[in-house]
Amino acid sequence: MRNDRAMSAQIIDVVNFLPERVVANGSQADGDELGNDPFFRGVAERRFASPDYTSAELGARAVEKLLGRTGTDAADIDLILYNCVFNDTFWPGIGPAVQARVGAANAAIMQVDTSCCSWLSGLRTASAFIESGQYRNVVVLTVTNFVSRLPEFQKSPRSRVLGDGATATLLAPGERTILSAYERSHGENYGLLRFEPDLVDGVFRDYWERGCGPITVNFTRERIEALRQNAMSLVPQAVGISLERAGLAAEDVSMLITHQPNEEYLAEWRRRCGIEPPRAHDTLAKYGNLFAGSIPVTLADALDNSLVKPGDVLALGTFSNGGDMVSAMTLRWSAARV
Repeated sequence: MRNDRAMSAQIIDVVNFLPERVVANGSQADGDELGNDPFFRGVAERRFASPDYTSAELGARAVEKLLGRTGTDAADIDLILYNCVFNDTFWPGIGPAVQARVGAANAAIMQVDTSCCSWLSGLRTASAFIESGQYRNVVVLTVTNFVSRLPEFQKSPRSRVLGDGATATLLAPGERTILSAYERSHGENYGLLRFEPDLVDGVFRDYWERGCGPITVNFTRERIEALRQNAMSLVPQAVGISLERAGLAAEDVSMLITHQPNEEYLAEWRRRCGIEPPRAHDTLAKYGNLFAGSIPVTLADALDNSLVKPGDVLALGTFSNGGDMVSAMTLRWSAARV
């Protein structure tokens, strides 16, 4: 642990590591009444991680790419904050395994789980550690190794918006990147989106019970509509609050990057935020929804394609689990790609 004087935190770089296996989507959802709902549209292809990568391997590859890109020695990492869907075992999580694989012998680890808000929560946590002087170099890691591990769920067209991949972000003392942030929990929406066992012979058993069904995501038209209503109100409002806290407005934003659930949400969020293309970027069609990895994988893609330059203002927004949490952040990008 470091005890340096207080300082600002800078996001040095964001990288993604995407599995090589590309899965193309069909054009129709035959035999599924909900499969053609707009909620499940907009993804042409995505990546599958399993069985080629464990979650620990996926995370380690992302961190190794980050270290190589930034010229950082693994021994200089003080903390790894990570979110993973799914860990390789029920318990423990993959953090210690990633730390060992990349050689970050001096790093502490901490799991951050606010579902699809976890990357933004991780950035806030990393920034607080750096600005308090406790740590200098913090890695925020997201790993999504979910849909490729659920062969039964893959049979449903409702799985076709989901992809796998990992992202790694380095924060260190430097020019302040995070101008403002907004996070709030909405517990009244708890339970709208759940990963849970499917019925077996008409009987539901919890995941810790013998004989439970395969993990799935159950949807109804009523649940989809509730999700949409929450998403449309919470995310644009959060983006607006974050911009206001930064003393900025929609016209000051160089790029809007939101969560990537489906094409309908993306279009409506942009309209309601007043930040439409070309001042918006998404990777939905080629990578799908990566949960907590959706925003950083899209930001990494924008950086890889030279769409972000120093001085740009970035507006970020997401929500979790159908609306039980919302998160937004305003950044001023200050790091030039080497």
